[in-house]
Amino acid sequence: MKTHFTKAIRITVLVIALHASTVAGFCQHLAAFNDHLNHFWAFEAGMFQQLEHIEIQEYQVGGILVAYIDNRNNLKIYRNGNVETLMNGAPIRFTATDYLLGYSLYQQLNVYDNGKTKLLSTDCDGYIVRDSLIAWHNQVKKTLQVYYNGRIITLIDGLLYFPVENFKAGDNNIAFIHSSTRQFYLYYLGRLQVLDDYAEELVYEAGRDIVAYMDVPDQAFYANFRGENFALETFRPKSFEVGDEMLAYVDNLGKLKMFEKGEVQTISSYEPQYYSVEDKILIFEEQGFLKTVCNGKIYIVERYIPQPMKIDITTIVYLDQSGFAKAFQRCEPITLSYEKVKEISLYRDLILYIEGANKTRIFFNGTVYDYPGI
Repeated sequence: MKTHFTKAIRITVLVIALHASTVAGFCQHLAAFNDHLNHFWAFEAGMFQQLEHIEIQEYQVGGILVAYIDNRNNLKIYRNGNVETLMNGAPIRFTATDYLLGYSLYQQLNVYDNGKTKLLSTDCDGYIVRDSLIAWHNQVKKTLQVYYNGRIITLIDGLLYFPVENFKAGDNNIAFIHSSTRQFYLYYLGRLQVLDDYAEELVYEAGRDIVAYMDVPDQAFYANFRGENFALETFRPKSFEVGDEMLAYVDNLGKLKMFEKGEVQTISSYEPQYYSVEDKILIFEEQGFLKTVCNGKIYIVERYIPQPMKIDITTIVYLDQSGFAKAFQRCEPITLSYEKVKEISLYRDLILYIEGANKTRIFFNGTVYDYPGI
């Protein structure tokens, strides 16, 4: 196990690891869509509600709300049956996650958190929004600041710029390099540490509670999982992908492996032509079959690679060769439709699909709900 970073590395990483479990109120029962008349609708736990009669500009579905910009450049949210206007003007940028809504107008950055709005900065020139935190660079103070659990914390000062392109962030962690000192930091559960005084070179990706990285000079492959470092391979893997609390990679011999709960498991001895990790789902191709791993077991989803296909939380949804909608959810196959489907969308574990010209249906918690305009 690698416990100290003594080698110099070139790309700096700051990991902000914060537990989303401390944030209450996350639900997986929301969806939104435009009907065939471009009216905007929300779906919440079995109920449909029309939000706008005139075509909107854009929308995002978060874990606890639907955020959208209407035809008059107003940023609005739908939550718990109500619509509220948060900001007006253009160009408004916004990001809805499982727990937070971050939104900005020029250099003004705001957050909507658990029913309350808060101004975070009026001098923000770069930021990122994740499930339980928002991080931004204050260009006047030259600081890296974080909003978490209702508080604003200054992590680093003396920054020359906010290198958004270098960030690797999962649901509750962020990777970043101090642009001035090039020190390698770890911020975890309220503690900021310097793990290396000078960073020279690192290839990395981040997911919830995990960061995977290749120390290029010594060729080794490591993971930092919940604050603990694990040495996974002596030689650099051919590729790797990171999800929530797990990662998958093809080692130097072509074997597909998965790291989860602190252990490495060989999934296939054959190098897949295709594999992908999303949230806690690994899918991969083996001998032309689409396979997945669920609760430690390997399942055949289909005997071909279906397209299109979407993945979120615990759900894989796709169109089969006949154009019917199918899903693999919580280790079980599900047939959603015996009619050809025009479009499918996935919001966490909630599936929206359109049969024919405009028959919108939503599969939620084992039940199919029909859009009332059908």
